[in-house]
Amino acid sequence: MFLISILSKIGVSISVFILIISISALNGFKILINKNILSSLPHGIIKSTNHPFFYWKKIIKQINCISGIDYSEPYILMNGVLLKKNKIKFLNIKSFKKIKYIKKYFSFQAQNNQLLKLNNFKKNQIILSSSLCKDLLAKKGDWINLIILDNKFSFQLNKIKIFSFQIKSIFHSNGISNDNIGLIPFSFFKNNFNIENNINTIELYMSTPLEANKIILDVAKKINIPIFLYTWIKDYKYIYDDIKKIKMIIYVLLFLLIIISTFGVISISLLSISKKIKDISILRSIGANNMLIQLIFLYYGFRSIFIGSLIGLISGIITVLNSEKIMFFLEKNFSNNLLVNNIYYHNFLLLQLNLSDIIIIFISTIIIGIITNWYPAYYASKIDPSKMLKKF
Repeated sequence: MFLISILSKIGVSISVFILIISISALNGFKILINKNILSSLPHGIIKSTNHPFFYWKKIIKQINCISGIDYSEPYILMNGVLLKKNKIKFLNIKSFKKIKYIKKYFSFQAQNNQLLKLNNFKKNQIILSSSLCKDLLAKKGDWINLIILDNKFSFQLNKIKIFSFQIKSIFHSNGISNDNIGLIPFSFFKNNFNIENNINTIELYMSTPLEANKIILDVAKKINIPIFLYTWIKDYKYIYDDIKKIKMIIYVLLFLLIIISTFGVISISLLSISKKIKDISILRSIGANNMLIQLIFLYYGFRSIFIGSLIGLISGIITVLNSEKIMFFLEKNFSNNLLVNNIYYHNFLLLQLNLSDIIIIFISTIIIGIITNWYPAYYASKIDPSKMLKKF
């Protein structure tokens, strides 16, 4: 019986521990999604229906005053080809107006401090992703040739423009969403493509991207002109819905595992009742009511589940709090990456535990413990002392 008790506690502890780690991993994955996908994509885009925005600067000022909008700027995205010696690489060329927003919305490695030196951005300088530089064998300070194509991706000679750019900085690309991106100041497009009077698209970045549909409708009402609306939710919202579904599935499956582990505690409680029938009969004979006997055996069974869940909870929290050290140890001692770098994000297994998750897991485990131990306690309270004492 002692062995069964220990194994039951271990089973409950492992179940709670796995539940803590699994939920933390999903929370961390959601943070990485916010940090990587939502940082390298516009949260919303507005596009004129017919003519360019003749007063686009005024429109941007109006948009930036709307609650939920962090900033907005002209959206310019062109196709291009990078040339370096005998290497060729296709890319998307994106404009930016203020360097501080590049610092804020692109995810860089902690050890990459190159962005701190971007304040003096000179003419014909470009920021490239680490993936592009790796393919071209290029480094910071190198000069490369850039062929910029028109929006129709035409290879007609009269529509191809070739420029030389110096690599100002390299940002660490964390996935396919920003692997093939080059960043060029808006002033370059203004000087070379007469873009000033042809702005027909504006990109929006929001403080609460999950409410993008609501915020972009507020934008449409504010500027009050015919426009097309687009938000990131159309193409990527399913990721967040899947995270919620997976989280719920994990909750259900692991709570079922906890319930299975509690069956060992139930069997122990029933065995102890069979051995303590004489003691129960004596308690009943001296005036103990059903409620008191139920509470005694409920506490006896609940104690094992409480100890097991507490051990699993504490060990899970300690693991989450020290996850960076654990990941560092694994990366240091295992040379082969378990994750493909150009598909999965760096530090894909980020662990983030919320207080609400700890409370939900602990309270749910306690409730499961009370419910599963109710039957043995109820059985003990229904023992008839007059019949049982006759056997002794």
